[in-house]
Amino acid sequence: MKKLCCLILILVFSAGCTQQKASTEEGGALEIDWLVPLHTPQPPKEKALDIIEDKTNTKLKLIWVPDSTKEERINTTLAGGSMPKVMTLPDLEDSAVVSALRSGMFWEIGPYLKDYPNLRTLDKTILKNISVDGKVYGIYRERPMARQGVVIRKDWLDNLGLEMPETVDDLYKIAKAFTEQDPDQNGKDDTIGLADRNDLTFGAFKTLASYFGAPNEWGTDEDENLFPYFKHEAYKDTMAYMKKFYEEGLMNRDFAVTSKTQQQDLVIQGKAGIYIGAMSDAMNLRDQGLALNPEFQLEIANRIKGPDGKERTWALGGHGGMFAISKSSVKTEEEVKKILAFFDRIAEEDLNNLMLYGIEGVHYEKKGDSGYFRKQEYYHLWEAEIQPLNQLIGINKQALKSAEDPLRAKNEKLEEDNRAIAVQNPAEPLYSAAQMDRGTELKKIIDDATFKFILGEINEKSFDKAVVKWEKHGGGTIMKELNEDLKKAN
Repeated sequence: MKKLCCLILILVFSAGCTQQKASTEEGGALEIDWLVPLHTPQPPKEKALDIIEDKTNTKLKLIWVPDSTKEERINTTLAGGSMPKVMTLPDLEDSAVVSALRSGMFWEIGPYLKDYPNLRTLDKTILKNISVDGKVYGIYRERPMARQGVVIRKDWLDNLGLEMPETVDDLYKIAKAFTEQDPDQNGKDDTIGLADRNDLTFGAFKTLASYFGAPNEWGTDEDENLFPYFKHEAYKDTMAYMKKFYEEGLMNRDFAVTSKTQQQDLVIQGKAGIYIGAMSDAMNLRDQGLALNPEFQLEIANRIKGPDGKERTWALGGHGGMFAISKSSVKTEEEVKKILAFFDRIAEEDLNNLMLYGIEGVHYEKKGDSGYFRKQEYYHLWEAEIQPLNQLIGINKQALKSAEDPLRAKNEKLEEDNRAIAVQNPAEPLYSAAQMDRGTELKKIIDDATFKFILGEINEKSFDKAVVKWEKHGGGTIMKELNEDLKKAN
């Protein structure tokens, strides 16, 4: 009987120990080492990180990599084979990254997303844009999908009795008035309409092309075959439109060699009144402009109608790369699910706000139910302790809105509104080895011909010859490979 009692006690004790051990393992902090780009001089201090770790029951080992060396570090890590559990992959067009994803170095997470309340709401268009061979290997880093629009000197419009533009014809008329009618009322002929730069994508050209009805990088013909957007008639219409600006002196004469900083300086210094590009640039332009001129006022607009009366704007992929889970460091499906649960938790409003704005009363003050403002005396704290954490954000809910800055609030509203008229790039998720190898080099052929046409150095016939050159030197192969990949995807 004594032996039986002892045996029972031993079994109960053993079971209790086993249960306690299991409970400890289940309740123990999940350790995640994570390679993250750093866009600030120093990594964040631990205060906010401690809150994230506490609320997610994790121990984070963040491997901060300076932005200037991130590509080299990522490629070296991929080649070495020894990876952290989570890697931030900012550039999904990098050939080394694409090769790593296609070779099975990362977990395919697409099938698991439906099991998490926040991850299951990920945007299907953006998921398609980050997919490789139709599979999703990471959680995208959400970015505004369509942020392009028109930034314009509101005080100049008021001085000339003009309204905000609604069409491409309005833009031309305003640019002409800003150039010829002394909009700053200083009695001098010292202003132009449009400030532009040596960038056909993020400068004025591509946004104007989308207004004119051009596809976003790639269009599809009646047989659903892809073709480059510079073969579309609207691309040529945009060249002719900008050539008119140039010939009539309505824009900066040296735009083809002008940097973004120089372009912005033209607006800030009161030399140009129209800036076409990211509407979010308006706040920086305004702040610097006001420092020079207390009368300086800016307004922003989207939904500029093309010649056919339709409203369109080109879309980015909606992401800044993704967070991928390494197979070499994460061996089990169980741990994959735990890491996905972590990403699901940091997408909740409390931690999302923490990584965006910081701690209320320390980094920002709240005004009203949904507004916030960051006091200037807190800015250095936010920059040092919170700004680097922006790089950990996948889903960006932006639950707090700008309470004291109408221009910033309008930008947030118009970026969201742009999604309704956004033109997607149909080749975004497709793969072409030739594009990876020679795409940048071949793009220069078209860019050079486009600039020369606007400058009046070549005619349409010569531009068409440049397109033929692009095709012969590898562009035809890119078209062929993308169309083959499109057929596989369908």
